Amino acid sequence: MPIAWMISSNATEPTIDFFLATIRVQNPKVIPKQIMSDFDKGQLNRIEAQYPKSQQLLCWWHVPHAWQQHFVTAHYPELWETLKKWYRITDEAEFNLCWKKIQSLAPDSFIEYINKYWLPDPVKKLWLGIYRINRSIFELGDTNMLVEAYIVSCQYLPLPYLISYLVGIIY
Repeated sequence: MPIAWMISSNATEPTIDFFLATIRVQNPKVIPKQIMSDFDKGQLNRIEAQYPKSQQLLCWWHVPHAWQQHFVTAHYPELWETLKKWYRITDEAEFNLCWKKIQSLAPDSFIEYINKYWLPDPVKKLWLGIYRINRSIFELGDTNMLVEAYIVSCQYLPLPYLISYLVGIIY
């Protein structure tokens, strides 16, 4: 169950740290079990610093979105369809078989990218479905896009109304 969202035009580590420290000071007894973000190193670093006991997860919308920036999906439709299923796999053997298929379909540069940035153990645990099994209904959220979609839908609202509404959501 979300406790806060950060919406900012400045995603530097000091800004993220300020946001997390503010939440921490105002809610010292609240230690989130899980924190979801995109694959932003600054966010991951600051979350680890402020909430070292919280499990970090990567948003399942942002994962394939990051991948598709590294090849032309129209040129590799079978690869793209395979990738859209790959991160949700909850069986390790099936995951490994799927990875072999991806390697047979993908350009070498994409395979190198995945190996370097997505498959090291600490990173793999942030996004892979194998690490998201046996979760309660409150932990089943797999994306942080709901609030982002809401913000986009509110872009034409007067700023004071939007700010007061968002403060109501956060607190």
